[in-house]
Amino acid sequence: MTWSDLPKKLNLDLVLVALLSVFALAPLTYPGFFQSHSGFWSVFNLFDLESNLWGNLGWVPTEAAGYALLRGEGPLPYLLAEFLRWLGLGGVGAIKTVYAMGFVASGLGAYLLGRELFGARAGLVAAVVYLYLPYHLATVYVRGAFGEAWAFVLYPLILLCLEKYLHGGRWRWASGVVLLYTALALTNLGLSVLYALILLAYALLLGPSWRMKGRSALLLLVGVGLSLFLQVPAVLRNGVLIEKGGDFFEHFVYPFQLLSASWGYGASVAGWEDTMPLQLGLVATGLTLLTAMLLPSSNGVRPALRKKATFFVVAALAMVLMLLHPASFLWRASSLSTMLRYPWQLLALIGLVLSVASGAVVGMARQLACLPWQAALVTLAILSSYGYLSPHFTDVQVGGSPVAVLGDEMALLAYEREGPLLHGATVRLTLQWQCLQLMDTDYMVFVHIVDTQGTIWGQRDAMPADGERSTSSWGLGEIVKDQHELTIDVEGPREGYTIEIGVYVRETGERLPLSGGGTAVILD
Repeated sequence: MTWSDLPKKLNLDLVLVALLSVFALAPLTYPGFFQSHSGFWSVFNLFDLESNLWGNLGWVPTEAAGYALLRGEGPLPYLLAEFLRWLGLGGVGAIKTVYAMGFVASGLGAYLLGRELFGARAGLVAAVVYLYLPYHLATVYVRGAFGEAWAFVLYPLILLCLEKYLHGGRWRWASGVVLLYTALALTNLGLSVLYALILLAYALLLGPSWRMKGRSALLLLVGVGLSLFLQVPAVLRNGVLIEKGGDFFEHFVYPFQLLSASWGYGASVAGWEDTMPLQLGLVATGLTLLTAMLLPSSNGVRPALRKKATFFVVAALAMVLMLLHPASFLWRASSLSTMLRYPWQLLALIGLVLSVASGAVVGMARQLACLPWQAALVTLAILSSYGYLSPHFTDVQVGGSPVAVLGDEMALLAYEREGPLLHGATVRLTLQWQCLQLMDTDYMVFVHIVDTQGTIWGQRDAMPADGERSTSSWGLGEIVKDQHELTIDVEGPREGYTIEIGVYVRETGERLPLSGGGTAVILD
């Protein structure tokens, strides 16, 4: 093969999509780890899996979030990270690499889907819009939702295989639908069930014949059945736990939030004062609206192409309406609220159809397929989200598990001690706390230096960071540095001391319990 033959063997658009994903994954190359709502729990889950890899049949990530059959994360992304661990990467490095792989693979999948539906130029636009969807970036850099981030890879690939099967009937594409759908279910079962409904609607509305529509419906049924069968080990290990209700119905999205340009790192809260980004995306929304405007006047466009574009525009509108409070009765009546913790998690599927609809505008308005317009649309998609690529970072070094979890509200990730544990010595203790849930209470931190009999010879009680970072001000997933200095009474024994730390309510003295029992963490 000569250099002139290279473009024939290699799709340069795929190379371009991979290169354009660099901006999205660049923050993952920074030293340390980014702070997100989930913090280091993806790393802790990975080490939990690794602790008994071959004896962990039915393992699912349960650190911090606990087990939930439909709403919880699945094991697939962690198995990928574990493979990278086997290649020699550290825990943080493996998690960050899987995130990076997810960005690249999701862009490539969206390109292949867009190309299949509307042509190569449409695929390029769809891929870049999909890569830089605000919710896609927020899933990684704000929420730290490890499983849902990898699901972005599988959504377009499943639909691609379904489209190929509908119009080709080959069983290799049928196998692709089943296997990829099963992989999605092993990433997040609840989202996979909702996605099956979209896939079913696509097959029934766009299938070329009733025969293929019926076959596709049966194919999806097989995929769902296999997915549920593969959940059996996890059910046998953890039981059937299906969360219902909760505060799901308090987190519907307000219309202005979908169009807001603001970006934040806070948690989702009931009402309209969220500081978590929930926008659809400027470019994705604008191009989808343009596609909708072109539909009535697209006389020169093939009917099949117009029909597909219409499906994605209508699907986007229908799912956006499901995010709003008036749709709560549909969630209740259908019990679909059991699939998700928050209705806005549907933004992942909305992002897919918006991205494909954005690519459709190139297939319908051929003048946009020329190189200058392509460059402009791609550049606009990246620049519109570029300001969102600035997550907060931490250089805290953690082990395979947190030092302690207190009351499911906060965790002690790591600590550092300076000074000997000898009578008369001054001890400086640096604690690294992480917020697991938003707290209304301002807890006090106690640090006791005790001898073997439990007698206290050094003591300090204070709010974190000398009151500058009260626990009620902590953001979800935020890591807070808390320093304490105290002197061991010279009257005490010469040595043999340990440090006890914990937190309590100042007004009542009630301590937060540790997840493993007790109310005080023992440090050497």
